Amino acid sequence: MQRFEYCNAKDCAQEMLNLGQVNMKMWYLFQWLTEHEQLRHGTQAELLKLYVDEQLVAYSLLENYEACMDKTTLFDGILYQDLGVIHFVTMPDFRKQGYASLLAEVMYRDVIQPLLARHTDVHAYITATGRAVPLMERTPISPAKMVKEFYSEVTFEEKVVNYLRAQSSDC
Repeated sequence: MQRFEYCNAKDCAQEMLNLGQVNMKMWYLFQWLTEHEQLRHGTQAELLKLYVDEQLVAYSLLENYEACMDKTTLFDGILYQDLGVIHFVTMPDFRKQGYASLLAEVMYRDVIQPLLARHTDVHAYITATGRAVPLMERTPISPAKMVKEFYSEVTFEEKVVNYLRAQSSDC
């Protein structure tokens, strides 16, 4: 039986750390939360966990920047708001069984879509990188609402503005 569970990462950080190195990129986020109770600059970390037969098989984490004042950029008269970075982790024994795709669909519908809908007065977007990109591309998210580069040296104009403009013209 499948069950989804939502939680703020600070409330389940120790559970996530107990999973060990399967967390890789998020390990330090969970470690920070166990030591400091909150992330910096207003960032919230929202988890959507998928359990099958009471066993955690996958989870999605959104580093939510909605309350961060430093995540808005005015560029050529247009206000852009970075609403966060999405990550997915599937436990090794459950990979390639469709769980991550299912999780992406529910995360989009229940968390990301409402988040984007709250910010129609700016050009709001989320960022997906690595394995999160194809998962998010299978959801109904508009390509003009998702950036695919985060850890790069390219300028904001190249990484966000030009990319989103190209996506908007393709829609």
